[in-house]
Amino acid sequence: MRQPAISDPTLWGLSADAGGTLRLNDVPLTSLAEEFGTPLHVVHEDRLLSFARRLQCTAEHEYTGPVAVHFAMKCNGVPGIVRLVREAGLRIEVMSELELHTAHRVGYAGCDIIVNGPCKSESFIRACLESHVRFIAVDSLAELDVLERLAAEMDLRPEVLLRVNPDIVPRGMNAGSATGSRSGCAFGLDLKGGEVRLALARFHRAPSLLFAGYHLHIGTGIRSPQEYLPAVRTLEMLLREARMLGFAPTTIDIGGGFASRTSREFTSLEMLKYQAFGRLPAPSAPSADPCEFIRFIAHAVHHAFAGERLPEVIFEPGRCVTGPHQFLLLKVHAVKHRPGAGTWAITDGGLGTVTMPTYYEAHDVLPCTGVSRPRSEHITILGPGCFAGDIVYRNLPMPSLAPGDVIALMDTGAYFTALESNFGHPRPAIVSVGRNGKTLLRRRETFDDTVCRDVMAIESHEVMS
Repeated sequence: MRQPAISDPTLWGLSADAGGTLRLNDVPLTSLAEEFGTPLHVVHEDRLLSFARRLQCTAEHEYTGPVAVHFAMKCNGVPGIVRLVREAGLRIEVMSELELHTAHRVGYAGCDIIVNGPCKSESFIRACLESHVRFIAVDSLAELDVLERLAAEMDLRPEVLLRVNPDIVPRGMNAGSATGSRSGCAFGLDLKGGEVRLALARFHRAPSLLFAGYHLHIGTGIRSPQEYLPAVRTLEMLLREARMLGFAPTTIDIGGGFASRTSREFTSLEMLKYQAFGRLPAPSAPSADPCEFIRFIAHAVHHAFAGERLPEVIFEPGRCVTGPHQFLLLKVHAVKHRPGAGTWAITDGGLGTVTMPTYYEAHDVLPCTGVSRPRSEHITILGPGCFAGDIVYRNLPMPSLAPGDVIALMDTGAYFTALESNFGHPRPAIVSVGRNGKTLLRRRETFDDTVCRDVMAIESHEVMS
């Protein structure tokens, strides 16, 4: 049986020395693990900056009307990462008051911020109004009422996008979870149910609100630009209808969802086979370059509004911006061989702490030493948790592993830090490596950090002291 090929480290901007040790900018990954400990998130700073700038340049070059690229902070809200995204020239999209606070802390002005999300409290909406954010994307009729009342009280007139649920499900995506699915997702105003027209009617009697256009989001991890054509056509139809009703909308926000090139979500069938039988899906070819998504959508909008004034187009990429430019180092602490049963490598990070997305996504795993060795074994990579489900991957083709080995889980820049927990362990450090050397973006949690907000624990310690 032919052994699976070793993934090419250069896909992630890594190199291997003569001995097969992986390096980032000539820094051995094993030395990063020794210096900062494991688990350890490592950011490839130069590639992140370069890619984000390329997205912005592509948007400006391919679309001749007004255009903006807003990074979706929900996928990676680490302030040091957000600061790099801002340095690259991208604006920001936030979904919570915490994210709004973070955006301001790293230097974003209100005019660079779009606010999204299905659960905007009055406190959050008020903070958005006080910040004079660029757009608030309204998710429901009830939210529209609250926004109207608060804007009137504060004597402000915010620009509003209506988030529409278009009932569009990209091919291969689960209709039960696609963000553009009417039956599977609660996001947005129900287009087929008439909520969009009801919302438009309210603007006629809401002088404190300015209707600016539409927002939609059809899914995540989308691998083909052609999947966005129905979304563009829906936005074109909505814009024309609004103009016929006497409005002058100027903006269409296509959302994000562009896949990371070198990782992907499991399909529903793949998930079933993996969870039931431990069968990982076969490796797949990289998805389209995210710049191709921007190019395709820009050309589709040009075609839809040929000879007319072009609307402003907004893109909200997230995982494709940060996902491929961060990886996670884990150290093997024990290896167990059971004849006829399998091989387990127990590491210091797993599903319960730092690898939640591996439950439903396919990511490459590279040994940090001897990277060119054949993947001659099928190893189940475990985390440190004292429960059977603390698994990184089952039956993963790998070279043989031994205690002390360091492995790199690739494409961890989207939703890994966002979903991590300190289940029994402090959360890991985050370090970026760039042309100017190493920068610690987040220090490793101490034991005291993990209980510093627990009042009873602190009081008990003080009494005992």
